[in-house]
Amino acid sequence: MHEQNSGYAHGTSGSPQQSLEQEIYGMTVREIEASVEEEEEVYIVNELPKKAPVDIPLNASIKKEDKVGYVQVKYQWTSGEYKYTARWHTRTPNAPVDQTESWVIERRVPGIGYGPNARKAKVEILVRGKDGEKVWVPKKTWQRAINARRNQKSNKEQEELLNNGHWTSK
Repeated sequence: MHEQNSGYAHGTSGSPQQSLEQEIYGMTVREIEASVEEEEEVYIVNELPKKAPVDIPLNASIKKEDKVGYVQVKYQWTSGEYKYTARWHTRTPNAPVDQTESWVIERRVPGIGYGPNARKAKVEILVRGKDGEKVWVPKKTWQRAINARRNQKSNKEQEELLNNGHWTSK
């Protein structure tokens, strides 16, 4: 019988078994990964919201998402009649080379389907105005600019809108 140096021992059943060293290594890796995940969660809950262009309340729901080519963290809350979403994300595929991690802030007023107070839903994106003030623009306008950039047909105004709606961390 030839011994192979695969790191596995073969018991009487013939199936591979991990060596003690491999078992200890695996436990160490799992402990390190758990520690990193815990540190990341503490950062996402306590530190990242402080860097947003708007105040994110402590009771906001938080969801981390691994997207195709980037990572996104969403904070959602309600204030008055508005539902807010603050999205922080790393650089997205096809974004300009100089665009780094940034925030996009959205607010929504749900629509009312019928009756004396009927209205369409209103969805807006927060952008930096010409004088540095915060301005809400319709999401349809934002989405048209995103689609134009994606198709390499965006104009100067659309590029400015997208640049001013991607807020860098404060």
